[in-house]
Amino acid sequence: MKQKYRKKDGTLSIYELKNRKWINSNKPYKPQKRGLEKKSIWSNRFGLLELYSRKEQQELKCPSGYSISQCFNILRKMWYSYHKARTQNEGIEKMEKYAKAIQSVQKDMGIKTTSFPHLGLYGDVFILNNKKGERIVFEDHSAMKKQQDEYDKWMAENSKKIQAKVLKPDKEKGEAIVSFADESFKEKYEDDRAYLIPDALIPDEEEGEELITMTDDIPFENKYQYWTKKASTSL
Repeated sequence: MKQKYRKKDGTLSIYELKNRKWINSNKPYKPQKRGLEKKSIWSNRFGLLELYSRKEQQELKCPSGYSISQCFNILRKMWYSYHKARTQNEGIEKMEKYAKAIQSVQKDMGIKTTSFPHLGLYGDVFILNNKKGERIVFEDHSAMKKQQDEYDKWMAENSKKIQAKVLKPDKEKGEAIVSFADESFKEKYEDDRAYLIPDALIPDEEEGEELITMTDDIPFENKYQYWTKKASTSL
């Protein structure tokens, strides 16, 4: 793009602008989006989160002590790590780790938790989106989540009962805790040790064999002397 410029003496000069892209752009200015897009997210503690500004979200504290904006930032990182573990086949253990972290942050925020049925972790809703961000699947898994919570609670109580019964024997019935030492490692170690010792170290006295020890008369060289010698040779 060329532009005219009139000097002080009245002469007219023409020059080309270097910032062509900035001047030739006819698109209106739009403010850059920061963080997650504001969607209709309902929280049991704070209501609709889209009604709060960015500064107000920083002041909303969750039970963990983190603010809503910090929780959104953590969710973004956890979702990125979860998809990375899923696409790069890093293992189910890592996927379960990040999925549980996502659900814990969502519980802290008071929003609906995401369900991961392929990992056996059920939440409130199961959502699938395509690459364009359009929602394809939306299922309510709150009933499955309730069943899973009841099962986990029953398992915890049952394990406590079993542990209490094992650790507290009934002395009136003659029950007692008996501990057995595991000597399998000791036996294995002794067998390996006998196998590793060669026959040459066991002299046969009937044939006149005996062990002869030879001392090493080579003196150990001092490190300080070694480095001084090395420095003197290099100079």
